[in-house]
Amino acid sequence: MGAKHNATTTVPGVRAVIAKNKTVEIVDIPLPLGEGTRLRVTNAGICGSDLHILEWGISDIVLGHEFGGYDEAGTLWAVRPKSSCGTCDTCDRDLAHLCRDATKDMNGISAQGGLAEEVIVPVDRLIPLPSTVRSHEVGLVEPLAVVMHGLRRGRVETGMETAVVGGGSIGLLTVAALLHRGASVDVYARHEHQRLAAERLGANVHSSDEHPNAVHDVVFDAVCNQESFDSSIAACRPAGTMVEFGMFWTPVTMSNEVMFKEISVVPSLYYSHNHDHDDFVDAGEVLGDMPDLSDTIVTHRFTIEEAVEAFRAAADR
Repeated sequence: MGAKHNATTTVPGVRAVIAKNKTVEIVDIPLPLGEGTRLRVTNAGICGSDLHILEWGISDIVLGHEFGGYDEAGTLWAVRPKSSCGTCDTCDRDLAHLCRDATKDMNGISAQGGLAEEVIVPVDRLIPLPSTVRSHEVGLVEPLAVVMHGLRRGRVETGMETAVVGGGSIGLLTVAALLHRGASVDVYARHEHQRLAAERLGANVHSSDEHPNAVHDVVFDAVCNQESFDSSIAACRPAGTMVEFGMFWTPVTMSNEVMFKEISVVPSLYYSHNHDHDDFVDAGEVLGDMPDLSDTIVTHRFTIEEAVEAFRAAADR
């Protein structure tokens, strides 16, 4: 584990990507110091929520909550970016991921994120990885942990008929996790390149314009707008489950089809861990078992110095 450092020591800086005036800047920041483990970041992802954070006008915070890297001993770690207080009523109910202070010290939002050359991470946020996970893939563990939490919330079992509405990164990672679980998967995606990626993973692909068959035990909405919500409800069999990933950035209206079919609408956000399971550990196992996954999911790679272009590309669907 990383050594403790004196915060007053004069040290060289590191390159980092910060939010500034609704865009990003590449700057030098002081070498991170303090309690925890120093990681040399190998890669970090740009999440859709990062784009929304920029729109909100957050400034002077190092972005990036999908990241990992090597410690000083050369061990590769993924990072769980969220904290928990351990004392609130939600934490007492073994729901630390829903802690009332969960975002108070979250990497990339309220604490330094992973879009930097180096970062100090609290020891309890470090997730060990299988030896088959490569350093340039580690940024996928966090979004894949979101997916594993959704599978748990949807109670997906081997042999189930499932569907995914949306072919973005979360949608495609959901496809991979469902196939790894032994479910059959239909994907409804808007763009051809998304359908091709889903097909390479092994899913049955459809255009998002197609009306889905109502035969699926569990359907995952990986878009979170009115159109995708309606399509997900349509794809559910009677008494099926619809798992809603992520955030509604605009409100949606629920129709009576939910009632007529008695569909269970299950929200799923973040990831959880307790004495029984850890969504990050499960995510690492899936990534380690599917060596072609990152090559299918990742479309672009940029250096820190190319961060402005990277965010422009991330915003271009």
